[in-house]
Formats: sequence, structure tokens, C-alpha cells
Amino acid sequence: MSQYSKPRSTCLFVPLFLILATSAIAQMPRIDPAGIPGAVLVCGGGEVSEAALQKFIDLAGGGAQAKILVVDVDGDKAAATLLERFTGIAKKKELAEPRMVRWQDAGAALKDATGIWLVTKSKDSVWKTALKKQPLGDELLALLKRPGVIATSGGNLDILGENGLKLLLDVARPGDGAAAGQVGIDVSDGATMLIQGRAMSAVGQGSTTISLAASKTLLARTITLQGKTQEDLTMLRRAAFDRQHGFPPKTVEPPVVAQGTLFIVGGGGLPEGLFQQFVESAGGKGKAKIVIFQTAAPDPLPDGAFLSGLFRKAGALKATVLNGRTQTEVESQEFLDTLKEATGLWFSGGRQWRFVDCYENTRALPLMFDVLKRGGAIGGTSAGATIQGDYLCRGGVFDNFAIRYEGYERGLGFLKGVAIDQHFSQRKRHAEISSLMKVYPQYLGIGLDEATAIVVTGSVADVIGKGKVFFYDANRKVEMGDADHEALSAGGRYELKERKVVRK
Repeated sequence: MSQYSKPRSTCLFVPLFLILATSAIAQMPRIDPAGIPGAVLVCGGGEVSEAALQKFIDLAGGGAQAKILVVDVDGDKAAATLLERFTGIAKKKELAEPRMVRWQDAGAALKDATGIWLVTKSKDSVWKTALKKQPLGDELLALLKRPGVIATSGGNLDILGENGLKLLLDVARPGDGAAAGQVGIDVSDGATMLIQGRAMSAVGQGSTTISLAASKTLLARTITLQGKTQEDLTMLRRAAFDRQHGFPPKTVEPPVVAQGTLFIVGGGGLPEGLFQQFVESAGGKGKAKIVIFQTAAPDPLPDGAFLSGLFRKAGALKATVLNGRTQTEVESQEFLDTLKEATGLWFSGGRQWRFVDCYENTRALPLMFDVLKRGGAIGGTSAGATIQGDYLCRGGVFDNFAIRYEGYERGLGFLKGVAIDQHFSQRKRHAEISSLMKVYPQYLGIGLDEATAIVVTGSVADVIGKGKVFFYDANRKVEMGDADHEALSAGGRYELKERKVVRK
């Protein structure tokens, strides 16, 4: 029996809005990294657990602040049973008295509710008719944004989907299977899954099976959510899109910087004189206008005064910190105007997935590429080095231990055709990038030691700093016992497009 044909289980699919790129590689749509507003509790078949009820009350505000409304969508007696259970809890604790209404009478009652529990039957003919007469999607979305919580039980989640309230798009029934571009979610009997923002977790006992459909290059993937484990809805939606559109592609653009200069640093300190060299490449002393991005760091973000001071000391006319995280902040007029006049961009360290969430498919990203087109410079260290590549190494949201993290494998792509890793020898990362290159031989792997950098102009990378830079070409013929890479120290030069060491 398929995992999607279990009796009385609940299965939904969260699809993606597909935006086709003009190039061979489909562009990732702008997926809101924050996930959904508020919280949604998804219950499987059977009796709702006490843990789910208590979590719902907490999310609704708890105590007298919780204004709970049980909505009988299509005449299911389970709604009355659920109300009795809430009423019993209210008598024992200081809770406002819960109420129950029929779907057709719910409109006015939703205005001040903090928690709505929808109870539906397995058959949808009744609630679909009710929904046409009383479409409450806007009111329920407003509730989530307050923020509030919406729960559903009764074995039918279509009511939340594209053909229903449009809170979770394209909800499907068990047996449909996870299609390409979708995230399958199968909640077992008696189990409850919570989606809060982008975080997915189990509530109480039982498990949820999350699935991604197979692609041309990847097998179908399933993830079990239970206990204290957590998953990331944003990552899963991104992974589903990449599977559908065949990313990473079999062929990649050559690593050539047609105009401008890249400074890619392995973290753990900077090569001596790098800021001065960067300022010179970004327009020169007294002219360079540097913009600094620290958004890979966790909150609260530093004010950047120290780093901007170092750039000014190196001769920059301006050194401006732009710490916006949301799309609204990143696309503000002040943010965009600052980028339009920039001659150099600097990406600081932290976790590279945060750079992706901030800038991918925003109006800011093309303006970053324009800095290179004007002959300026882009640089960065640690996460700020990796993000410059085409393939994103260590994009993990929960940790950065794995070099491959599905869903966050797209860098910002200032240097095409490469995968960049950092803190390389210090963290013994040689075997991991060798393994990555066997999976994706179309990319050139670059590992940078700490306090070491490559300066890229055209298709040539010059090595500077204290350590070494390692270049991994899976297509290079290697004799038994020979290293599978080229290792260059300061003064070394590598031709990225031709994938070979060159002499100065």
C-alpha cells in the first residue's frame, strides 16, 4: 500500500507558483522565506489529541486572551464533541468560554477570534457549496496575520487549499501522490503537525511523512516528522521547485567575470592589504563607494561601524551598511538608490542561506550585478565568499555541516560555473568537496583556506594570503595516488574557464 493510500490519514500538497526563466535554467520564484503568517495546525484522522488542543489554546493567546471559535463547516457531529472538550478545559483554567458556529454564520464571529478550528467531513460536496455562498478566505487570512491560529480536523484538508480558502494552496486528498513542484504532507491518524512561519514540527504523538517527488536525477525523498524534529517549509518548497526544473543543470555557464573584479576570501582573517586593493578596484581612494551587507549574521545585526571604518581608513569615499532583511526593506527606495551609486559591494560572514533569503529575486540583485558591469568590485569572506558562487555550498538552515543542502543550492552567481567552500584546510573539508564534484562534475570546486583569497578578473584567479586555494576539476585525469586537485599558494594563478594552472 502506498504511503498516500493509508486510511483516514490527511495529505496535503503545497505547490509553487512557477516562473519560467528566459534562460535554460528556470529562475527560482520569490518564495517568501518567512513562510505563512500565524500558525496552522493540521490534524490527521481519528480523535484529536490533548496535546493538539493545548497547543491550539496557547497559539490562540492562552488564558482569557484566547477567543476560540469552533466552526461546524458541514454538519459534522465532531464539532459539538470538540466544543465540549474545549469547554471542559475552559472550566478548569482561566479561559474565555469557547463558542461554536455554523459555517454560514461565521463571518461576523471571525472578526475578533484568535483561534478558529474548522471541523469538516471527508466528503466535500456540502462545504464547497457553503464556501461559494460564504467565502471567508480574507477573514481567515486576516486572523493569521493578527497573528492567530487556524486548525482543521475531520480528514479533509481541501478546504484550506486552492479550491477552498487558499490558505495552503492545492490541497489534495490521500492517494493523489506528491506531484512535481509540490511538497507532500501525510499526517497519520491521531497525529498533528504545526506550521508556524516556516517551521514545521510535530505536536504530541504520531508522525507526519513529508515527501518530494523524484526528478530526472534524484530519487523520491521522504522525511519523517515526529518528536522534537523540525523541518523548514521554505527549504522544502525551494527543493520541490529545483526538482521540477532540473537544478543543478547538466551544463553551466563558464566562470568568467566580463567586467569588474571579485574578491573571494576564505574567512578567518583577511590577506594583508586586501581592503586597500579592494578600494582601488572599486574606483580608487577618495572615489570608491562601498556598500556592506551583514545579513548573513543572526539577529541582532551589528551596526557595522567597525567594518565601515576599516573601508574608509583604506581610502573609500563612502562605506554604507545596508542591513535590510525583508523584501520590503531590500526594495525600499533608499536601499536601491544606495546600490545604484555603489562602486563596490562587500558580503560579510555568517550563514549563506540568509543572503539567499534576503536578495534572491528582488529588485536589488540586478543592481548588484550592475556594480560589476560598471567595472566595480564585489568581495566577501566566509559566507560572503560562498554566496558569490553559482552552486551554494553549505546552505543548511539548521546547521552548515553538510556541503549539499537541497533547496538552498543556488548562490547569487557572481562567478558562474563554480562551487566555493571556505575555512577549508582548517575544517578539513577536502573529502566533502571531492564528493560534491563527483555528483556535479559540471562545476569547478574551489576551496579557500582562512586568511587566503582569490582575486578574479576575466577568467583568471590570482591567489593571495597566508594559506592555499584548492581547485577541484572532476574531469581532470588523475593517476593513481595523485591528488584530485590543484593547490596554489600566494602568487599562484588559475585559469578558471580552461581549468588549468597558468604562470604569470
